[in-house]
Amino acid sequence: MMGEWVKVYDLMEDTETIQLVQRATLNTKEFGLEPDVALYGSDEWWRAVDDGRIATHSVSGTISRVYMSGHGDWPEFEVDSGGEKTRWTRVGDQSLYEPGRPVKVEYVLQKRRTRVLGELEQKEVLRIFIER
Repeated sequence: MMGEWVKVYDLMEDTETIQLVQRATLNTKEFGLEPDVALYGSDEWWRAVDDGRIATHSVSGTISRVYMSGHGDWPEFEVDSGGEKTRWTRVGDQSLYEPGRPVKVEYVLQKRRTRVLGELEQKEVLRIFIER
């Protein structure tokens, strides 16, 4: 029997993250995200996500690992999508992130102002759903 899908994170509700990224984008040249289509998290940005000007992607699979990265202070989880593994930041209700649970991550690709680990693009999570 399949369980109920729970939305554990929704960027649209995360006003603090949106404000921080917007502040970095508007007030610095080296931080933040390039507003190629629209300013991250703005009404115009969300319209661009909805109408496909900013492409939406998703990863579905099973949570294969839950751990702390960085200096042991950054909560992450790993998704196994049929052998391909991706890593994501754990946001929202931490108690739902358990190995073996089905998960779906919806995201967009955004261009950074500067490279991080050689990469200019980063995945910006829109929503995370976990099966209860």
